[in-house]
Amino acid sequence: MVVAMSFLAANDAILKLVGAELPVGQMLVVRGAALCTFLTLGCWIGRQKVSFSGLLHPWCVLRGVAEIIATYLFISSLALLPIALASTLVFSFPIILTAVSGPVFGERVGPWRWGAVLAGFVGVLVVTAPGTGSWQPALALPLGAAVFVAVRDVSTRFVAPHISDGSVTLTSAITVIIGGLASLPFGWAPLSVHAVSWLTLGGLIIAISFFTYVMAVRTGELSLIAPVQYIVILWALIYGLVFWNEVPGLRELVGGAIIIGSGLLILHREKVQHDRLAAQHEQKAGTE
Repeated sequence: MVVAMSFLAANDAILKLVGAELPVGQMLVVRGAALCTFLTLGCWIGRQKVSFSGLLHPWCVLRGVAEIIATYLFISSLALLPIALASTLVFSFPIILTAVSGPVFGERVGPWRWGAVLAGFVGVLVVTAPGTGSWQPALALPLGAAVFVAVRDVSTRFVAPHISDGSVTLTSAITVIIGGLASLPFGWAPLSVHAVSWLTLGGLIIAISFFTYVMAVRTGELSLIAPVQYIVILWALIYGLVFWNEVPGLRELVGGAIIIGSGLLILHREKVQHDRLAAQHEQKAGTE
C-alpha cells in the first residue's frame, strides 16, 4: 500500500507538471494509452482473464464514467491549487462513503462514525472557509472529485465477483481515454518529447499503483493497510514544497489534520464493528 500510494502521488505531481503544457483531455489520452498498454501487459503476465462482457459490465462502465469525471476535476484543480491542498480535499471521499453507506448498502453507522463524518465535514469547512475572503471557486474541483471517487468505489462494490480486476481497471482506463478524446474539438496543443516522456512514465507509474493496490487489498488486513493511503498527502506536501515552493497555511494544516483524523477514526470503527461481527459469528458457529 505504501508503494501504491507513493506512486499515485508521483503520478499527480507529473500531471501537475505537464498540465502547464497540455490541456487536461490531451494529457488523459496520452497517459491513458500508455496506461492501457501497461495494464494489458500486467494482465497477461498475471494471467487475468479480460473479456468484452466484463469490460462492458454496466457497473464497470459506471465506475469508468465516475473515474473520468473525478480525474478531470482533480487534474483541473492541480493547475489552480497547491497539490497538497487538492490531495487533502480529495481524500475526504472516505467520509462521503461513510455518509452514504447506510442509505445505499443498508449498513449500520454508529454514533462514533457519524461523529467522524461530521468532524470531517468541519475539516472541509476549515480548509475551504466558505463565505470568507479565503474561499475560491477552484476549491470546488477537488471536492467534486471526492464525490465521484465515492461514486466510483460504490460502483465497484456492485461489480459481479466473476469479473477480474483487470477488466474493472481496463474499463476505467479506456473510459478515461474516451473522455479525453471528447475534449479534442476544444483544441489540443502540439505534443513535445518532454510531455510524451513524462506522461508515458505517468502511465507506467499509475499502472504499478493500481496493481500494488489490488495486491495490498487482497493480501493484507484492511484495518492495517487502509490508513496508509493518507501517505499521499504527505508526498503531496513534499512535492509541493520542493518543486513549486508551496507552503500550506495554518488553516489548511488544521483542516487537513481534522479530515485525516476523521478518516482514521472511521477506519478504526469499521475494524471494531468487523471484529465484533466476526466474534458473534464464531460464537454462533460454536454453539451450533
